[in-house]
Amino acid sequence: MLTVFIAIGSNIEPKKNIKHSLELIRTIPKFTLIQESSWYNTSPWGITQQNNFINLVIKGTTELSHRDLFKALQDIENKLDRTRILQNGPRTIDLDLLLYANQVIAEPDLVIPHIGLLERDFMLIPLIEIAPSILHPIRQILLKDLTHLIKYRQILNRIHIKNITINNR
Repeated sequence: MLTVFIAIGSNIEPKKNIKHSLELIRTIPKFTLIQESSWYNTSPWGITQQNNFINLVIKGTTELSHRDLFKALQDIENKLDRTRILQNGPRTIDLDLLLYANQVIAEPDLVIPHIGLLERDFMLIPLIEIAPSILHPIRQILLKDLTHLIKYRQILNRIHIKNITINNR
């Protein structure tokens, strides 16, 4: 089993869509949801004239290839009516594969570690919260020691929401 980390975000009915995405993620074959970070209220990144987002990171284990997991996440985005008309625009759900074990992957439509991981606090801070001892696969430095690289600070506050993903299966 490989350990993976997935960022989740939404700014269209975010609580509803994030909860629904977590339910759907739990149904991915050969995937087990292990832990979720706190939920964070964040200002929009890129296009700022839109609603705030809610973001979090989850930890899971999988036997799926990175490609099959990526496809499963895209299928969930499609089920939740994710549209890709406006880059960095409003979205029902955004599921980003941040880390796939300690692998480095560079494909036209998938880069791991995620290209924004070290620049965006709404990806890095929740990841560090649930996995403080993870090494960056390229830099081989603890992620918690790389927070000085954050360029975009969107986290406004932590949201207290009951963790719904305990007792995964």
